[in-house]
Amino acid sequence: MRKITKESSEAFVNLEYFKKSNSEISAPITPNWDDWKEGDEFVDYDAVSAFYLHGNLIAFMDETGRMSNKDRHGRKSGSYRKESRTIESRKVKIDLCGWHTPTTRERINGILDALHYDFKIAQRNHEQVLIRKEITKSFIVHNLAKDIDPKSVGEPPKKFFDEQTLKLSDDSFDPEFAKRVFESRCFRNGTDLNAITDF
Repeated sequence: MRKITKESSEAFVNLEYFKKSNSEISAPITPNWDDWKEGDEFVDYDAVSAFYLHGNLIAFMDETGRMSNKDRHGRKSGSYRKESRTIESRKVKIDLCGWHTPTTRERINGILDALHYDFKIAQRNHEQVLIRKEITKSFIVHNLAKDIDPKSVGEPPKKFFDEQTLKLSDDSFDPEFAKRVFESRCFRNGTDLNAITDF
């Protein structure tokens, strides 16, 4: 992952303003001071983070939560420390905006990584897909037969991974929905994520 991808993705998730080269993050946090009373330790906030690549909105995050009233620095600068915030809800929308380029996919993968998702976006046969690698049962059985804890072994060899894919017929997707589909017992490899209407 390139440095600009790591920095911009972290800024996006941490609700920080960022601008460098072709990437820009706009992330205003709005504390709800109207409902706050003198002596309250926390104040509710709403925040929107927008990730622009070459002027195209490739990721949007709507977050609500509570933050410490003691973050005086934020009151003056409008930039609130992430340590002072507790997230209550977060909705993320990701969009390729018609640009199926390695740079767009790299920035989106940086965002998915910063949000701690275990899948990434890639291109297979000129189609955009979400890919999740899962350790196979044979790796676990292989190590248990040798009386080794599979978690203590580290990264298993490639032959012990199954690759799960979800097709993207549309450029936009909700990563939380994709995570639920991947983790579902009804998951079928190669399913079109955008065709699922009821889940």
